Amino acid sequence: MNISSLLKKKMFKETLTYSVGSFGSKILSFLLVPFYTYFLTKKELGEYDLLLTTISLFAPLVSLQISDAAYRWLIDKEYINEEDKAKVITNSIITLFIGYFVFSVGFYIYIFFNDFQYHTYFIILIFLNCLLPLLQNILRGQGNTRQFAINGIVTTFLMVVFNIIFIYLLKLNVEGVFLANIVAYGIACCMILYKVNIVQYFRLKYWDLTLIRSMASYSLPLIPNLMSWWAISSASKFIILHYMGAEGNGLYAVASRFPALLLVINSVLLLPLQDRILKEENNTTFNRLLNKFILFEMILAFILGILSPLMTEILVSKEYFETWQYMPYLYLGVGFNAIAGFLGLKYQKEKNTLKITLTTLLGAVVSIVLSVVLIQYIGLQGISISFLIGFLVVLLVRYIDIYKKDAFNFKFFIIILLPVVSYLSILIIKKAISCF
Repeated sequence: MNISSLLKKKMFKETLTYSVGSFGSKILSFLLVPFYTYFLTKKELGEYDLLLTTISLFAPLVSLQISDAAYRWLIDKEYINEEDKAKVITNSIITLFIGYFVFSVGFYIYIFFNDFQYHTYFIILIFLNCLLPLLQNILRGQGNTRQFAINGIVTTFLMVVFNIIFIYLLKLNVEGVFLANIVAYGIACCMILYKVNIVQYFRLKYWDLTLIRSMASYSLPLIPNLMSWWAISSASKFIILHYMGAEGNGLYAVASRFPALLLVINSVLLLPLQDRILKEENNTTFNRLLNKFILFEMILAFILGILSPLMTEILVSKEYFETWQYMPYLYLGVGFNAIAGFLGLKYQKEKNTLKITLTTLLGAVVSIVLSVVLIQYIGLQGISISFLIGFLVVLLVRYIDIYKKDAFNFKFFIIILLPVVSYLSILIIKKAISCF
């Protein structure tokens, strides 16, 4: 068996491992929704969703996104012995606890003067939502993908079991959901702590301010990157609500659910690609895999876009059938997001995460401005097109920056822009016909 075959076999094995570990936990968020709607009132479900949305906003700020830095440093060939690994793990955990302590002080000062429902659940879930990704990235950084997958499966299983116990059997309603999250995440963290043997690695004598600064300089620029796309998602909801009301938000929620599944698939694919690219010294593999990844994403997004009317007719009630016309643009947007994420691996490899943030912020601004303008003329279609163009801007800016003089690859631009031009042309023709 030649080296190429070995690499492909290893790549397939890693992809399968990550799929098992990640897909179950990610798809769970879709599968539990019917369960929640049956046992929770709309008010309770809204409170749960609001709390999780708030946690997703604050978690990167609290953790300083140190989990990404821990993974990047652990796979660096510079840190090959046990002492160096211990330094990275120790300083990552110290950084997380400092961030959590500062946030907790500020949070309790806030709730002293203001009412914050479920504040106890909130502060615990913030901690677990920061700790678990760090511990999972430590597993990945040590090359223990099997334990990573096992942890993902166990976490998914525990979430289902404790949701049934707390909501169905004990009738704890929305508090049962919070408790299910806390217990499942807590057990998952304990499993990794036992596997990694954190007592062996964690030593206060390894506290190194220089290392913390170096890791923070890598992770801090990632925070605005994460928050900017959180802001886009929230901003689009408020824009739709302002111009089209709650009904418009309902339609767009159905339209965006299908492309969200493609986003889950892409997140699973990018994990093994990240491992492989960041660990290799040359750019040959990056360039070769990028071309294949672009082709795969564009073909998949274009096919799913064409099949949107059929899937909507089969899976969605008739009153929501019109949502299919927004899906092709959303599928392409998710595809562009995945390709932009792949290009971002180049910046991660160079530890230049500031460019990830700057390019993402540019796309965010473009997307929000276009959303405000286009929704007034073409309704929800304007939001879906703005979503697409925002990620397209990020993709193109990163591609041009990375390849510079060699950036204007005619084949690349044809593959990327042809589906966009096709969909926009169809929309223009449709609007022109409707005017007669």
